[in-house]
Amino acid sequence: MEITINEALTWLKTLRERHTELVQLRNENSATTRRHFGVGGDKETVREPVYDVKMLDKLVTRVAREVQHLEQAIKVTNATTKVTGYQKDDAVLGEL
Repeated sequence: MEITINEALTWLKTLRERHTELVQLRNENSATTRRHFGVGGDKETVREPVYDVKMLDKLVTRVAREVQHLEQAIKVTNATTKVTGYQKDDAVLGEL
């Protein structure tokens, strides 16, 4: 499905936000921590994975690749698209 530049920029923003969310989830919330504090100062910390870290990492990588691919497509389109309804006029700058 082909999209307009405006739609591509909106989709790019969505992809970047999703990438940030996934990275944060992978780095901070991928495990729960359980702590037991005993009377004598004994404590036990257990970390249990909530999500499969490998699956999260693959998803982060996939979204990052999609962001890169879309950015390149936007740049190529931008370089080949002419601005409609405007003609450059150097006389506007004036002479000193």
